[in-house]
Amino acid sequence: MVINHKIRTISKKLIIYILLTLVPSVLISYYFADHQVKDAMIQNKNRAQKYANTHAINIENFLGETVGRLEMLASSINIQHSNLTNIEAILKDTQAKDSRFSGFYLTNSSGDILISTNPITSIINVGDRPYFQQAINTGQTRISEAHIGRVTGRYIITIATPIVQHRVTESVLLASLRIDEIEKSLNGFIHEEFIMVSDSDNQTLIKAGPLANKDHTVKSSIAITQVPWTISAFVIPEHNFSYKNIFLKYLVIFLTITNIIFLLVKYILLRKRVEHEQKQTEIQKLELIGNLAASTAHEIRNPLTGIKGLITLLSEEHQDQNSQYYFGVIQQEIDRINGIVSELLVLGKPTTHTLKTYDAKTIIKEIEPIIQSEANLMNVELIIHYANGELPISCVKDHLKQVILNLSKNSLQAMPNGGKLKIILEKHAQTCVIRVKDTGVGMPKEHLRHAFSPFFTMKKDGSGLGLTVCKRIIESFGGQIGMDSKPHIGTQVEITFPLIDK
Repeated sequence: MVINHKIRTISKKLIIYILLTLVPSVLISYYFADHQVKDAMIQNKNRAQKYANTHAINIENFLGETVGRLEMLASSINIQHSNLTNIEAILKDTQAKDSRFSGFYLTNSSGDILISTNPITSIINVGDRPYFQQAINTGQTRISEAHIGRVTGRYIITIATPIVQHRVTESVLLASLRIDEIEKSLNGFIHEEFIMVSDSDNQTLIKAGPLANKDHTVKSSIAITQVPWTISAFVIPEHNFSYKNIFLKYLVIFLTITNIIFLLVKYILLRKRVEHEQKQTEIQKLELIGNLAASTAHEIRNPLTGIKGLITLLSEEHQDQNSQYYFGVIQQEIDRINGIVSELLVLGKPTTHTLKTYDAKTIIKEIEPIIQSEANLMNVELIIHYANGELPISCVKDHLKQVILNLSKNSLQAMPNGGKLKIILEKHAQTCVIRVKDTGVGMPKEHLRHAFSPFFTMKKDGSGLGLTVCKRIIESFGGQIGMDSKPHIGTQVEITFPLIDK
């Protein structure tokens, strides 16, 4: 049974620990890791998109410049008109100067090649090519998809520019554009990205930049308007944004934080538990003292009464000085025992009494002459500040007088060489505050926390029950009492009562 109970206790603590530390850490780590990975993906995606846009613009510019060059060449050929020899010379000269072109061809409107800057051994017709048909039908320059040239056998794209005379397309100027030249142009703008250009059939035409493992890159694509191509940019992430690594990093961080919080909360709860147990111990101690006092008070007082009477008789018979001195000491000790018994009775179970509403100012004024008399004997200046208006509280008048007189007596005894004793009455919101403040010897912190504990005293002849009795009385009225003290500066006791609404 004991082992089963221990296992259940350990299991319960383990479940609580998991619920308060591990589960929140996992959930928070998942959220932050997912958020960071998504942010990193967006940043890298934007970086790849930036490169794709830049290279798309470069290709657009390259093609636009090439088309412009070809249309200017077509205008020159149109001027030459039917002088094929001059036209051929112009085309060959242009090809020699511009490496982007692999060949120029002049065809009739049917597609037969009339002039070629590259050697041809047979009649070649390109009338079936889609780009040629589009140039004839629209009268505008058209760019083909990538294909194998019928003359050179190279992988090229062809630009077809119609030559129009009197609104009639009489011939078409064809230019074979080398794809490797486009690739070379792209390489001139490469930084860290890998660029891939593909056609409408998803066939790769161009690769530029450092080769990268596509499985560890971020990709972004954009279509080129002048040709049916798609350009894709691949970038390597700037940081390792592996979800597993980020998740584990955050898990370690938040596990550390949650464990610290868990231990802190556990420490606070343990401290409160210890304080609660200490209070329960004090209560049990007071109950024990009360029960002991209630059961023994009469038994103690009865013999004390007899002893006191006998001492009185003996003191009458023996009038010598030494005997009278001893009898006086015995009487003082008997009176001290009686006082302790009276205090013990107060600590016991509360006696039946009826709380009534009194003005706190009136109670203090009634005992002011007593305190003033004792203060004069101790060469202490008494100052009492009364609040404006009434301070109605619920209490037993005589008991509250006993508390104030006891606190005043303690303060006076703490000022053997004179000083100031202040009793201050204030009204704070719905609370009556009574402060008893002196300029006495004070006490250190280690003693202050035991001030209201039973039998704790710093006086040679003290019982250690005075403040305990005061605390018991004040709390029975629904009030609170606290103390603040500093060595060689003084002590202040503050009592608070809830005001009664008349």
